Amino acid sequence: MAFIVCGSQQPLVKKQIKSCILQQVKDVDNCEIIRLDSNKINENDLLNECEQYSLCFNKKVIILENCGFLTGERSEAKFSYSDKLIKYLQNENPNTILIFSVIYDKKLDSRTKIYKILSTKDCIIMCKELTAKEWPKQVELYFKKKHVLIEDSAIEEICKRCDGNFNIFLNESKKLLLYKKDQILLDDVKKIFTKPLYNNVFEIQNNLLHNNKEKAIQIFRDLEISKNIEPVVLISIFANQLISLDKYLYLYKKGFSYGEIATQLGENPYVVMKNINNFRNIKSELIEKVLDKLYLLDKEIKHGEINKSYGFELFLINF
Repeated sequence: MAFIVCGSQQPLVKKQIKSCILQQVKDVDNCEIIRLDSNKINENDLLNECEQYSLCFNKKVIILENCGFLTGERSEAKFSYSDKLIKYLQNENPNTILIFSVIYDKKLDSRTKIYKILSTKDCIIMCKELTAKEWPKQVELYFKKKHVLIEDSAIEEICKRCDGNFNIFLNESKKLLLYKKDQILLDDVKKIFTKPLYNNVFEIQNNLLHNNKEKAIQIFRDLEISKNIEPVVLISIFANQLISLDKYLYLYKKGFSYGEIATQLGENPYVVMKNINNFRNIKSELIEKVLDKLYLLDKEIKHGEINKSYGFELFLINF
């Protein structure tokens, strides 16, 4: 059997691959697992591995990683395959399980022959991302399994700081558990759990669009001092977030649900819900106006026409 296991977050994809193997192989101890990188292997080598029987085990699992060639991603280092691989997928070695692992920024390309074959067999597994409602339960369950108590306000703060990113959650939670092993409080999260840069930019955006300029300026100054962040980086993130927000609001006004918007745009459902709930009354004209100002500021900074820190702060003051 062959499968495509795909998702935007590596931990969720890895978890789903484990689940897929357990479903297909009754005895995992009697199974050979081989991991291959599509950027370091050619079609013939992959087919040889698939067609050869394992010498010591009844079953062989081949996990082909970095399968960006199955998405709309443009890359010169794409794995190249021919009709030989397609013919194999139509007549597979019954003792080999081939898993295409796809961690994507762009969606799967339904036009590829591999996609077409495996979709007819219902062998494409999409890793469902956690919804906003599911996140607090997931956080609580994670710490419960570690036998650590955590208060509700700490769970809420973790959800805010992760912003739907499971990689950030796992990495920061490990640091948090090294710091506290009995009970985690809100202050513990604030001390240990890093707030991602785009989260800080969201807070600047949130305060600006809700007419709290002083708070936005303070966040910017703190970022400059604590993280030495270049204003041009903030401009880029800010602009991208506004462009995404404009898309969310457009589809929301067309009657799409949070989940439908997330699926349509390939975004995280938690991020979509958070943005719409915070900015549902923001008009598209305002977003356009702000984007024009950011474009002009970026140009002035890069041409040395204005001091970068002074220019960004002036943008915040005159918002």
